[in-house]
Amino acid sequence: MRQPSPGSTNRPDPEKPQGSIGSRYAKAAGSEFASLGIAMGLAIALLAVGGNWLDNRLGTAPLFVLVGVFAGFAGGCYSMFGRLAAQRERSAGADADRDTDRRT
Repeated sequence: MRQPSPGSTNRPDPEKPQGSIGSRYAKAAGSEFASLGIAMGLAIALLAVGGNWLDNRLGTAPLFVLVGVFAGFAGGCYSMFGRLAAQRERSAGADADRDTDRRT
């Protein structure tokens, strides 16, 4: 393939996965990232509702709602970090397997 000149805006298209396997992979990756956002939102909402219930029961105004929101955010970030680290390890292992297969 011919390389474009340095100042050219005529660049080759990036390689895209071909066929149904590539589109299934893209959909799976998208749904996994969407589930991360949903899980984080649910953690924040549930802990905020629990904090609101405690505030109403104890008469402590916005204290436990705020604690619940921050705890939900921290828990969601922790969960997201763990899931992304596991995904990175899986993809690194798959890349290493592909590299070994190419060498043989």
